[in-house]
Amino acid sequence: MDKRAFLSSAPFGISYYIDYKKTALTYNPPRLHCGCISYSNNLSHDFQEDTVKLLKQSFLSFCILFFGITLFAFSQQTGTIQGTVIGTETNEPLAGVNVSIENTNRGTATKADGSFELNNVSTGSKKLIFSFVGFKQLTKSVTVNAGQTTTLEVSLQPRAILMEGIQVTALRPDQIAESSLKQSDVKEANPRDSGELLRNVSGVDAVRRGPVGLDPVVRGLRETEVGTYLDGTRIFPGGPARMDSPLSHLDPTAIETIEVVKGPYALNWGAGNMSAIRVETQTLNTISTAFGGSISSGYDSNLNAFEEAVSLQGSSGKWGYWIHGAWREGNDYETGNGTNVPGDFLSREIRTKLGYSITSNSYLEASFGYQNQDDLDYPGRLLDADYFDTYNSSLSWKWNPDNSLFSLIKANAYINNVNHGMDNDEKPTAQPNPNRTPPFALDVTIDTRAHVKGGMFAVEMDPSSALNIETGIDVYSANRDATRIIDRRNQGMKPPAFPLVDLMWPDATITDAGIYGKANYRFTESFSVTGTLRLDFVSADTDTISQFFKDNVSTDLKENETNFNASATASYIPFDNWSIGIGAGSVVRTADVNERYSDRIPASKSQTSAEFVGNPALEPERSTQADLWIDAQYTRFSISANVFVRHMENYITLSPTNLQKRLPLSPNTVFQYVNGEADYWGFEVSSAYRLIPSLSFNAGISYLWGKETTLQEPALGVPPFSIDTGLRYQSTGSPWFAETTLHWTSEQDRVAITRGETPTDSYLTLDLQAGVTLLQQLSIQAGIENITDKTYVNHLNAKNPFTAQPIAEPGRVFHVDLSFKF
Repeated sequence: MDKRAFLSSAPFGISYYIDYKKTALTYNPPRLHCGCISYSNNLSHDFQEDTVKLLKQSFLSFCILFFGITLFAFSQQTGTIQGTVIGTETNEPLAGVNVSIENTNRGTATKADGSFELNNVSTGSKKLIFSFVGFKQLTKSVTVNAGQTTTLEVSLQPRAILMEGIQVTALRPDQIAESSLKQSDVKEANPRDSGELLRNVSGVDAVRRGPVGLDPVVRGLRETEVGTYLDGTRIFPGGPARMDSPLSHLDPTAIETIEVVKGPYALNWGAGNMSAIRVETQTLNTISTAFGGSISSGYDSNLNAFEEAVSLQGSSGKWGYWIHGAWREGNDYETGNGTNVPGDFLSREIRTKLGYSITSNSYLEASFGYQNQDDLDYPGRLLDADYFDTYNSSLSWKWNPDNSLFSLIKANAYINNVNHGMDNDEKPTAQPNPNRTPPFALDVTIDTRAHVKGGMFAVEMDPSSALNIETGIDVYSANRDATRIIDRRNQGMKPPAFPLVDLMWPDATITDAGIYGKANYRFTESFSVTGTLRLDFVSADTDTISQFFKDNVSTDLKENETNFNASATASYIPFDNWSIGIGAGSVVRTADVNERYSDRIPASKSQTSAEFVGNPALEPERSTQADLWIDAQYTRFSISANVFVRHMENYITLSPTNLQKRLPLSPNTVFQYVNGEADYWGFEVSSAYRLIPSLSFNAGISYLWGKETTLQEPALGVPPFSIDTGLRYQSTGSPWFAETTLHWTSEQDRVAITRGETPTDSYLTLDLQAGVTLLQQLSIQAGIENITDKTYVNHLNAKNPFTAQPIAEPGRVFHVDLSFKF
C-alpha cells in the first residue's frame, strides 16, 4: 500500500503529500472549484493510524535528542541576578511578577515576599523586563559579571491606562505561559460570557446552548473533564442539562486573569484535572490607593444587550477591600440570514473581598459573591432557565515564615451553592397539540441544587536555590439534587400517573480527598524538570433512587475509589531565544452525578434529546497524554508550537439500550453511560511578527483528531481545523489601538452519527475593534463582530430539540464600551 496522505492548508491554497516510506514532503498546487479553494478534513483511517505511530516515534526520538542535548554544559562563565519587586505607592512586595531577560526564554516569577533569582546567566549587559497585571511594564539594564551576584530592588508603578481587558493565558505543560510578541498578553474583549472569551485560545472552544453560559471544551475534553476554579474555589454547574457552565456564574467584568492548562499537568490545583481553567478576580495586593474605582457601561446591537458594572477598591494600612457590582440584560438575536434565536437573559451580581495583614508576612482574605440570573432562553434545551441563584464564599490565609525551611504556607476553605429552576413556559410542549401524545399542554418544572464545600492546605519549601517543593491536601464534597414534575397545564382529563414526579438527581454526594507532592529542580538556568504525584480517595453515594432504577439499572449505589495520578515535564533552553520541552501525565476523573445516577434525562454531552440513564458501576476514566513543544522569542518574531497524543482508558461514553423511555415525547432509544476507550491527537501553532514597532501580525492554527475505538466511530464533540489571523496597531505615543481578526474554520464531517452528531460547514468571519483612553481616566472601545453578517454554526453547538437544527451564532454585532476610572 502506498502510505501517502493528503493535507491542505485551505485558505492559502497550498497542498502537500506526506510519503511515510520516503519521509518526503511534496508540493501539490492548490485545487480550485468555482473560484474557491477546497479543503479535505476527512482523513483516511490508515492515515490516522500512521499519524499516531509517526507521532509516537517522533516523540521517542525527540526525547532521546532532548536528553542528549542536556548532557552538554555551557562552557561560558556565568553570574547570578537576584532582587525584590515592590509596589511604588504601597512599598509592599509583589508576588507573581514576571521577570524575564529581553529577547530570551529565560525568566522566573517573584515569590510571595517579592524576591526573585536568576542563576547561570551569561556574562555581559542584560535587559530585565518586569511585567504584572495592573502595573506598568518596566525594563531595567544590569551587568552580569562572572561568578558574581548582581542585586537590585525594583519598584513598579500602577498602570494608568484602563484598557487592560482580561488577561487570558494558555500555559505550557510546565505551567509557563506560551510566548507572545504582542504588546502584552492582555486582550481587549467584549465578552458577554467568559466562554466566548475562551474561544480565542488556541485549542479551546465552547458549546453554545443559549445566549450565555458557553461551556468550555479543551482539546475535545468537556464538562467535568475540565476542572474549573474561581479564586481557589472548585465550582460545578447547577443544572442537570448543563444549561450553565461553571464560569457562567461570574460576570466577565469581574475577571482579572484566566489561565488554561491543556492537559494533565494541573494536579496541584485539584482532583481529576484532565485539563483545567483557573479564574482570578481582583487581587488586593495590586491596589495602591485608599479609595478608587471604576464605572463601565456597554451595549451590543443585534442582541440588544446592555451591561453595567461598578467597582470600588482601596488599601489603607493593614486593610484592603474590593466591591464589585454588575448588571447584564439581553434579548433575542438574529443570525446572518435573519433567523430569530431566543436569547433573553437577565443577570445581577455583587462581589466583595476584604484583606487584612496579620503581620508583615501573614495575610488573611475573605471573599463573598452572589449572582442572580432570571428568565434565560435556551434554544438548545427542552426547557428554559427560570432562575439561577449562586452563592460563594471563601476564607484564605497565606504566611511567609522568616528564616524557615518553608517559603510559603497557605490554606483556604470555601462554599459554593447553586440553586436552579427550569420550566417549559416558552416551549412547544406548553401548547396543546392534537398530533402528539399527550395532546394537551404540559407544565414541566425542575428544581435542582448543587452545593459544594471544600478546602486545601499546602506548604512550599526551597531546600536550595535550585529546588522547589510543594506538598498539600485538598478536599471537596459536591451534593446534587434535582426533582422533575410534569403535569397538565390546563383543566381536563389526564392520565392516572399525572403528575409525574421524577428523581433526576437523587440527593447524590461525591466526595474527593487528595494529597499531592510537586517538585521542580533546576539543573541549570537552562534545564529544569518538574514532577507531580497525586493520590485521590473518592466516595460516591445517593440517598434514594426510583423503582425503575432499582429494577433495571442497579441497587448497589455506593462506590469507593483510590485514584493515582502523575505528571512530569522537562524544559530546556538550548539558546537564549529558544525553548523546547516534553511532558507526560496520567490523570483519573471519577464519574460525575449525571453519569452515575441520572434517571432518563437528556444528556448534555450528546446532541440529541433522547433519554439517558446513569451507571453507578462506571469505572473512573483515565487520560494519559504526552506533549512536546517548542517556543522561540525574538525582537520582531515569536512562535509557539505544541503537539500531543492522548489515550482515554475507561472513557465514559454513551451506548443505546433496550430500556423503556420515561416520556411519550422522547425518542424511542434510551442511552446509558458506559466505559470504552478513545484516542486523540492534535497540534496548535501560534506565531507573531512585528512589522513596525506599532504594528504586529499574528496567526494561529489548531487541529484535533479523536476516535472512540470501542465504537469504531469518531469521538463526540471534536472541533474542526481552524486558522486565526490578525493585525494589531498599538500606538506608541498615545493610548489607542486598532485590531482586526480573521477566523476560518473548516467543515467537520468526522462526526459521531450514532450519538446524534451531524456535519457542519466551513465558515469565515471577520472582526474589527478599536479603543482609546482619554486623560488617563476615560476609555472608549467599539467594534464590529462578524462584519460580513455570516450565517454559521460552531460545530460544538447544541441542537434545538424541537427542530433538530444546531444553534447558529449571532450575525453582525456592533458593540461599544465605556469605562471611567477614578
